[in-house]
This record gives sequence, structure tokens and C-alpha cells, in this order.
Amino acid sequence: MQMDQIHSRRVLDRGLRALNQKVERDLQQKLSMLDKQYRFTRKMLQQRRDSLIQEHSRVVIVKVCEPKATVNIAMKEIGEHKSAGTHSSGVHTSGGRRLCSRKSPNVEPNRSISAPPSTAKPTSPARHTGNVHGNVSLMRMKNIAAIDSISEKELARQQQKAREEVERAKQLQRETLHKRVTAFVEGLKRKGNVELLEPPQRNSKVLNATLSSSHSSAPQHLQH
Repeated sequence: MQMDQIHSRRVLDRGLRALNQKVERDLQQKLSMLDKQYRFTRKMLQQRRDSLIQEHSRVVIVKVCEPKATVNIAMKEIGEHKSAGTHSSGVHTSGGRRLCSRKSPNVEPNRSISAPPSTAKPTSPARHTGNVHGNVSLMRMKNIAAIDSISEKELARQQQKAREEVERAKQLQRETLHKRVTAFVEGLKRKGNVELLEPPQRNSKVLNATLSSSHSSAPQHLQH
């Protein structure tokens, strides 16, 4: 009787050990599969991130660099116009003649000797054109400021949109991976409970058959 119990216990332990090894192999296979899926998903997210960065760079070039180039051209034209205006405006005498600024030191003594300077300030067409160009320059500066403001707002909007898309993709990936892991663990739990309950039943049947055979053989020995 004790030998049968020891034998049945060994058989049960051997079955449980084999079952544990099988479950461990299944777990390793599932974990390796999940690891491959995780790496693939991470690679896809990295590619998506790179594409978003490239798209952001293109948006920056379109929305910022091109308006900035236009602004630089406008500023260069304004500077050239101002320099041309300063070179064209010379020293005007009382007779309306224009003299160069480099000759003004030699002219001043002659003017003081020949005739006193005129106190009247004649209206010069150059001053009017200077005012017009000043107004045009002010309008250009206002347009430049408007372009800069629009570019900054558009750039901030594009950056916020790109960040929201990346965060949404990460959240979706985390939720999908969490659902898969949860389903996998639940399946393993159900499978483990079923397989752990089956071997003791089989072993109990073997034990009952052994005990019944031993009981049936005992009266035969007594009869002999």
C-alpha cells in the first residue's frame, strides 16, 4: 500500500514537472512573440517620428524661411533706397544750386565773403520725395511685422499639431499593447488552471484502479 502511494506520488510529481516545463516553454514563446511585436511597433513609431520631423522642417522652410527671405529682400531695398537718398541730397545754395558735401568746406568761406546766407528756407522737392519714401518704408515695415507674426503663429500651430499626433500614436500603441498583454495573461491563467486540474484526475484514476486490483487479488490469495 505504501509502495503504491509512493509510486503514485512520483507519477504525479513527474506529471506536474512536465506540465510546468510545457507551460514555461509556452510562456517563453509568447514572450518572444510579444518582444518581436514591440520592436516592430517601436520601429514603426520611430519612422513615423522621423517623417513628422521632416514634415516639420519642410513647414518651417515654407512658413518661416521664405517669408524671412522676403523680409531680408525688403530690408535690403529699404537700405539701398536710404543710402541713395542720402547721396542724392547735397548742399543747396541760396540760388538753388546743389553742391557736393565734399566741396562744402571750400565753399563756406566764399559764401561768407560774397553774400550772407539766405534766411529763407526754399521748398525742396527732395524733402517731399523723402517724406513719401519714408511713408513707403513705414508701410513696408508694417507688412514685414505682419508677415513675421503670421509666420510665428503658423509655426507654433504646426508644432502643437505634430506633438499631438505623436502623443496620440504613443497612447494608442500603449493601449493596444496593454490589451494584448492582459488577454495573453488571462489566457495563460485559464490554460494553466485547466491543465493543472487534469493530471490529478488521471492519477487518481490510476490509483483507484491499482487499489481495486490489489483488493481483488487479496481474496484470491486467501482462497488458495
